[in-house]
Amino acid sequence: MEIGKSAGTALGMLAGTTLASGIAFLAGMGPTLLTLTVCAGGAAGTAAGYSAAFWLERSHGKLQN
Repeated sequence: MEIGKSAGTALGMLAGTTLASGIAFLAGMGPTLLTLTVCAGGAAGTAAGYSAAFWLERSHGKLQN
């Protein structure tokens, strides 16, 4: 299966925001801290997804941009 950097970025953002919102909900955070946590999780997930897609592209050379 071929995925590009844009798909890796999108999937990373989805996973990061979902994980961060679950953690924030379980921790009982207020609205402002919840928003900041979800934003940080989205940014971290985006970076991780892009990095993974870039790494796979370099390793296997099968990804399309």
